[in-house]
Amino acid sequence: MSREEVKGRSWYKNGQVVPDAAFTVWVSGHRDTVYEGKALQAWEDEATAGWPGWRCPL
Repeated sequence: MSREEVKGRSWYKNGQVVPDAAFTVWVSGHRDTVYEGKALQAWEDEATAGWPGWRCPL
């Protein structure tokens, strides 16, 4: 997913993911989608492990 693809999403603000109901729906539909060589679930696991310092590469 590119920055252009996340523009205008209610859950992407100022370069950060701000979870809301729309984000939950989006994640549910994209969990197995591969971005930059990793499934969304792998990105989520990496972010959780690196919290709070992990930054989205988008």
